Amino acid sequence: MPRPARPVAVSLALLALVLGPGSAARAVEAPPADGTGVVVDALRWVDGEPQLETRTATDARSAGRVVRELEADPDVTSAQVRTTYRLDPVGAGTLPERTLLASDPYLSYAYHLDSVHAYPAWSTTRGAGLTVAVLDSGVDATQPDLTGRVRDGGNFAEGTDIGEHGTEVATVVAGAYRNAHGAAGVAPEVEILAVRVCTPLGCPSNAVVEGIAAAVDAGADVLNLSLGGETYNRTTAAAVAYAIGKGVVVVASAGNSGDQGNPLEYPASYPGVVSVSASARDGSAAPWAQHNDLVDLSAPGEAIPAGEPGSAGRYPYVPVSGTSFSAPQVAAAAALVRAVAPRATVAEVEGVLRSTTTPQSWGPGYGTGMLDVAAAVAKARTTAAATAPAPTTTPAPAPAPTTTTPAPAVTVTRGARSARPVPVVRP
Repeated sequence: MPRPARPVAVSLALLALVLGPGSAARAVEAPPADGTGVVVDALRWVDGEPQLETRTATDARSAGRVVRELEADPDVTSAQVRTTYRLDPVGAGTLPERTLLASDPYLSYAYHLDSVHAYPAWSTTRGAGLTVAVLDSGVDATQPDLTGRVRDGGNFAEGTDIGEHGTEVATVVAGAYRNAHGAAGVAPEVEILAVRVCTPLGCPSNAVVEGIAAAVDAGADVLNLSLGGETYNRTTAAAVAYAIGKGVVVVASAGNSGDQGNPLEYPASYPGVVSVSASARDGSAAPWAQHNDLVDLSAPGEAIPAGEPGSAGRYPYVPVSGTSFSAPQVAAAAALVRAVAPRATVAEVEGVLRSTTTPQSWGPGYGTGMLDVAAAVAKARTTAAATAPAPTTTPAPAPAPTTTTPAPAVTVTRGARSARPVPVVRP
């Protein structure tokens, strides 16, 4: 049965660019913090690049007029009253203290790495050289599982409090393997681009839009959006389409209200986004996870060991639950696919992920099945090799005419060769 068309609210100019959540919560239309009016955000295009424009109206009726005025401007893709998404993971618990040396002490709790067949993929690639942007509450760059692999992608939200959610998501993506700390991420050698778009009170759509544009400009290969809500925001949709049109894979959590009305959530349901639902700890479908015809695939979403920001010199690991933590597993897998198939388009990466899942008898709405990282990497590698352009051959030059003149003597100076680069040894 074909998947239903997703709603589209972008201009023809923007469509031309497109070639082809433990974060589930209610999205609300948010007035300014001081209560003085209604904020309207718009995407204005200048020399092919999106720029966020913000206006404040006195009330809802005036805001409607501002939206119509902005959308009548041919340089404006979309305008809408600002939306706020809230980070709301299903839950977290505690893990016992583990201090095993020469091993990742919580790796035995990371059942999801076996469930998605991550280990076999690592013999081919662990994602070195690829960048996953985590648009979230911020990431603690001193977290030992992420040390040296976190790049600052900017702060687009109020304040500086990074909370816990963003660091947890980042360690699920990229936690180091065999570094005697924590557990491991699905892509343990990728770089994290930390883009702060959320405050402790939520994630305003203007911050998300600016964060997406910044991540694209910073060269991210994959965007992870473990945030969401029920409101379709045209401005956010346009920013997502811009990222996809630039060749960036966008992955988002489907939501955590599957047993509370099961509504569509965004950005997971925007066109071209890889929407991720979740399975429970026992391998069954998670009833709390959003499930619908726009979900692409699923990944484990209960009791995933994740690292938290440092506190008093300690970096605790906790078991976290929600589609916020199934989505980053898929984002990591997308990076591994890109590592072996760098020419793959966004649609091709999504196709590889969807077509290599392990089918499940969960009923409809959970996509094509359970993420299979090893199968995705193997298929991408094989496909990339089969479609690689044939090497060009240059005709050999004609042999030089022979001569009987004796060649002059040549003096070779020992040690004149340039030194070889020092090899990089990875753990």
